Amino acid sequence: MLSFDTSLSNALKVKNTTAFWVLKLYYNDDSTASNFIGVSDINRLDGSDMYHGLVASWGNYTQSLDFFNFTTSTGNMTVKLINTDNSIQGGRFSDLLASNNFANRKWELFLNTNQAGTFDTAARMIGTGVISGDIQYNINSVSFVLLDKSSVYHKQIPRATVDASTYPSAPEKNINKPVPISYGDFSRNTDDVYYKQFDIKGAFPAIIVNRCDSDGNINALPDSDQTGGRLLNTLSSFNVYMANSGELLNAVESNVTVASSPTILANNIIKVKGVNYYYRHLLTDSFTSSTRFDGTANIVDNDQTTFQRYNSTDLSEGSGTQVDSLTCTIPTVPKLGEIYDNDDIFVILKTSSEQSDDGVGVSVTLNGGTETNPAILSSATNGVRVTNFTNKFSSDELSSASLDSTSFSILNSVATAQGDNSLVYRLLDMWMMIEFRPSQIFTKKIEEEYEKTIVNYVEDQFPSQDDSVHEKVVATRTKTLRTPAEIEYLYFSGKGREYGAFIDETLDGVERDNDYNQGNFIKNPIYQIEDILRAELELTSSNIDFALFDLSGTKKDDAGFIGDIFNDAVTDIQFAFSQYKFINSKDLIERLCKQCFSWVFISGDGKVNIRTLRRSGDYSASDKTIDYKDINLKSISKTKLNSVRNDITVNYAQDYVQDQFKKTVNVTDSTSAGTTVNGYGSQPLKLETDVDVIDTTTATAIANAYLHIFKDRKNIITLSTLTPKYNDLEIADIINFSNWDSNIKIFGTSMTGYWMVTSIAKQVNGSDIKLIQVDTN
Repeated sequence: MLSFDTSLSNALKVKNTTAFWVLKLYYNDDSTASNFIGVSDINRLDGSDMYHGLVASWGNYTQSLDFFNFTTSTGNMTVKLINTDNSIQGGRFSDLLASNNFANRKWELFLNTNQAGTFDTAARMIGTGVISGDIQYNINSVSFVLLDKSSVYHKQIPRATVDASTYPSAPEKNINKPVPISYGDFSRNTDDVYYKQFDIKGAFPAIIVNRCDSDGNINALPDSDQTGGRLLNTLSSFNVYMANSGELLNAVESNVTVASSPTILANNIIKVKGVNYYYRHLLTDSFTSSTRFDGTANIVDNDQTTFQRYNSTDLSEGSGTQVDSLTCTIPTVPKLGEIYDNDDIFVILKTSSEQSDDGVGVSVTLNGGTETNPAILSSATNGVRVTNFTNKFSSDELSSASLDSTSFSILNSVATAQGDNSLVYRLLDMWMMIEFRPSQIFTKKIEEEYEKTIVNYVEDQFPSQDDSVHEKVVATRTKTLRTPAEIEYLYFSGKGREYGAFIDETLDGVERDNDYNQGNFIKNPIYQIEDILRAELELTSSNIDFALFDLSGTKKDDAGFIGDIFNDAVTDIQFAFSQYKFINSKDLIERLCKQCFSWVFISGDGKVNIRTLRRSGDYSASDKTIDYKDINLKSISKTKLNSVRNDITVNYAQDYVQDQFKKTVNVTDSTSAGTTVNGYGSQPLKLETDVDVIDTTTATAIANAYLHIFKDRKNIITLSTLTPKYNDLEIADIINFSNWDSNIKIFGTSMTGYWMVTSIAKQVNGSDIKLIQVDTN
């Protein structure tokens, strides 16, 4: 909501107050304060500033948001000026166009009354933006179209590209291609020496800028933030990869260098040399069960969520007997290059903390191999076993890179030195680690070099005279706008961009208090959006209402509104993604808004605002109370039937090598308005969407939040205010009512709860407003 000064607010409360607008139309160098023509409905003098009485008609100053798509449109209006002979400066207004260029220059609109002081103070501004180049006139009038600041603020990102002057040795196909933006935690899950190479949350692209430097290294940039020496939070030499035939190959740690300070080219950088890479070859679903295996042949589950249990019981004390075995057949190994060093092919077992042993000396061995790590521990800790299969495979098998139909056995034994003994454990994962010398090809075909978000859901716009159903295609991410490109990448795992100094800035003498600090990595999507505004669009605190970002995103006292809609602790909400294709910044921000249930828009004061939806029951106060006596009620309705969705599928954990999402979560609600007499009978109404998260907790919370929003129809009110005192309202503001007529029910229920402004069209003496009910309490 805008903050009018006290004098203006008090004047607007008086019913017989006459309000008026004054408009500044800037020309030429619009940073010069005096370079404007002021206009109003009549001649008005404000100190030395003259506002010419040329306005024949004011258009509506309109802001609107799409409740279900989390998109916004703000600050568009048309003003018509008198253009008769001698109307201004001895001629027509159109004569000024010869020397005054208004196109793409700034405009500012102010609300005033005769009772309240200076016209053009910041506290009276209700709109600002850019004058459209579409200026039309005839001998009687001139029409100006006034746009918001989207064209000023938004642009193509990532901002950094591989330019030839900075990176003269970059591959030609990478020149002028985007350097990725990396956010969130996509690092490894373990520090175990053998397991941490592949037990990662995700692998993000790093664009190659030099195929061979003076030390023989490949150089690649993992992020586009190359200003101010700000590094990614975590880069690990263990977790750098090349992609080959859709598979990730891990670079040998000793061959990798990552930036630990801004001294290396003054930015984030990964350097890799050598030709050897490790490959993780999964052995999932390749077991045959023994008599003691309880149920199914699948003893390994790669999702690491549910696992089969293996038991050994009824042993004689002190027997040291071999208990059981499982025979594994190795799937075909893909031909990823020459297998290097047949003496170093490892099989890695990972066991769960649910293992137990009431004796001592539990061991699990593999026939034909030599253990290189301790056996499974009798203490309840995770165990990782590594077995080296020295000369296990024939030279023909190794040279052909084909190890299919080769089998070995897992042997389980218990040294029963004391007590009745049993062995209970779960295999979480089992795989082979093979060292390859792959061909040095790093090219990835990008199907769309520039991506654009598609509108996914259902229209419910204002004003609307169309009652037909406008179903949008549920295509969840992008469409191709340019021809395919081939770009060379390495891949890496780690933690993305850190908070800059902005997170601790001071507003009106008070430091931001959000419990985040400079140097923390940014996993909260609210602040990822703010970082995009600052790092990519180069906006500052003079352009951003960061108090609203803190209201939505703060983790202090778990008070951020994002925690309400996710129904989870703010610290548990984790977004992680790489933006490695060109995209308009508005598209990227609105894509994130769809996932964190927020609206980002440019306020009437020219600042970027964010407002986050909360769940019904979380609202306890409004931004403003509307008196029923001040309005003309136009209609009461509900959102369209086709806005209901009660079967939500969320795709997450994007694989940037294979360009697909690896995991999904689905939630449903059989009692929603789409499956009762209020909707479509028993027909499930589906919504599928992609999200920029890796962890299951956040993906599930997003799915449940979508279900909460979409499963039922919502109440809508449209009204007109009879006074301009509500012209400080903006989209996403929360209001309640006073003095509501008790005879007017909301679909049979008394007026109650909180309502969100989804559209407002402001006029000099009032406004048209559309509201949607967001809280029924």
